[in-house]
Amino acid sequence: MFAYLLTALGLAATAFALPYPTNSSCRDIKIPVTVSVPRFIVNATVKDDWDVVALTLNLTRRDFTNPTDPLPVAGMTAAPVKSTFTVGATLCGTGGPLLVLTHGIIESKLYFNPNFPNSEPYNFVEAAVAAGYSVLNYDRIGVGSSSKVDALNDAQFQVEAAVLDSLIDYGRHAVNASKVALVGHSYGSYLTVASAASKKTAIDAVVLTGFAGNFTYFTPFLAGSGFRVARNANPLRWGALDPGYLTSVDLYAETYVYFGEEHDFERRAAKWSHYQGSEPFAVGELPSLLASSPLDFDAVTAPVLVIQGQFDLSACGGNCVGLLDGMKDTFSGSKAVETVDNLPSGHNLNLHKVAPQAFKTIFDFLKRQGV
Repeated sequence: MFAYLLTALGLAATAFALPYPTNSSCRDIKIPVTVSVPRFIVNATVKDDWDVVALTLNLTRRDFTNPTDPLPVAGMTAAPVKSTFTVGATLCGTGGPLLVLTHGIIESKLYFNPNFPNSEPYNFVEAAVAAGYSVLNYDRIGVGSSSKVDALNDAQFQVEAAVLDSLIDYGRHAVNASKVALVGHSYGSYLTVASAASKKTAIDAVVLTGFAGNFTYFTPFLAGSGFRVARNANPLRWGALDPGYLTSVDLYAETYVYFGEEHDFERRAAKWSHYQGSEPFAVGELPSLLASSPLDFDAVTAPVLVIQGQFDLSACGGNCVGLLDGMKDTFSGSKAVETVDNLPSGHNLNLHKVAPQAFKTIFDFLKRQGV
């Protein structure tokens, strides 16, 4: 019976991974990036799933954003720490307007470029290339094709924001981009905001998904994911990672936190997302994001589009309608702020049936901004 189960799982994985024709202008590249920023001293200990449960409790307490519930962060290093990483990316096209894509947690760059059969309607990269854009779609450090890094000391929000800053420079100079727009999803949206605030005039537009600008409804996502140590959950895929890398407990937990009403998505998309598209995230990422907040939203000068699935759990508690109305005040320094809060989708907007409509809305916004 056990041998049969392994065979069945192997066949399922093969079916999800079947290749399909990709755009001939795309190529996989490796980009060396050196950053020098201070590091948070994260004092969490994660050796097994008991430790993960304890950390989740700390991050989901009612007072988790208040001083009475301190983050597992014991200050910062006295000086910047210099590190060099290799960023694995897919680059499509050269020159012209460039979109730099940053994925969220429990994800990889495959979120923007899914590879299951007949997934073209969900493929943001192919849609962007067809709309006339060059695309830089990358794995965050610690994920997929990028450098494997220490889950506490390297995989931190401000480090990853500095990596994105470097990729923006790469797009301007190595790719000869005439314009640069940032497209972020979830955790990647917060990184996008940080870089847009840092790079200012180097950014021509910003698109944010899976994002509401605060952590008011963050706890259902954390609790619902049922985080587990990734290398124990799937030794074949992630056995080489240190125990500080976490993943969701199973397909159904991940569907709960990332997908919306059942009639708005295909089960095969949710299955692919969990079994093939997902990648673990590092323990250091969320505490360092929270410790870095609030971000400098006022410093973002580029036009901003916040586009949301209505039933986004982590951003909006399952109903985004009306919750984005204050974005113009949040991004008070932006040249233009537009919001969409009612698309029939959960958190992972790209993997819902409404994805083609969402992509068109994004490209229409960019065109209006001259990108």
